[in-house]
Amino acid sequence: MPPNHTDGTDKTKAVRPLVVSVRLSKKEKQTIAHNADNQRLSASAYMRTCSLKGNYGLSARKSIPISEGKQIALVLACLGRLMDMLKSYAKDAEHQDRQQQIMFAALRREIMTVRDQCFNSLRRKP
Repeated sequence: MPPNHTDGTDKTKAVRPLVVSVRLSKKEKQTIAHNADNQRLSASAYMRTCSLKGNYGLSARKSIPISEGKQIALVLACLGRLMDMLKSYAKDAEHQDRQQQIMFAALRREIMTVRDQCFNSLRRKP
């Protein structure tokens, strides 16, 4: 078997037998970990890609990290509950004055704007 291949499970993947130590500050390490997570790469694969291919090989952001996606999903769920409550209060329109109707319309617009921004950050359509 050629020396630059794995044990036979994946003959196309090159073995990387050398280890390189890099000294980083805590902030640099966090930045690399964050950027690697944004690209859905390991820290070593991210550094290898940046150094060997330059930043041209990486897009600004392939997708959002899973943890951020979960947080955005929670925000969307809360916005849905807020919209449901707002709709139930707004149904009783005959007991509302003009100022309350304007306030409900403004709240609906704000909720929809935040909802749209959440969907955009997830790269999905509302």
